[in-house]
Amino acid sequence: MSYETVMEQIKALPEECLDDASKYIDFLLYQYGLNKMNSLMETEEEFNKKMQKGYDDKAQGRVKPLKEAFSDIKKRFA
Repeated sequence: MSYETVMEQIKALPEECLDDASKYIDFLLYQYGLNKMNSLMETEEEFNKKMQKGYDDKAQGRVKPLKEAFSDIKKRFA
């Protein structure tokens, strides 16, 4: 369905229905935003796996001090 079709449908509504239409559009936008956020969320299993990797990296000495890491970043993007 195109925007033009939806706009024509909205234009055909009686004026007293516009508030309801606006509220429904707000709901759809809210629902769409939630769906986008859910795709960014990770499962507990994914979180635990990442935490374990960080712990393993620390235990194996595969980490840098914070100041050194930021220094490397500054050099790369300066």
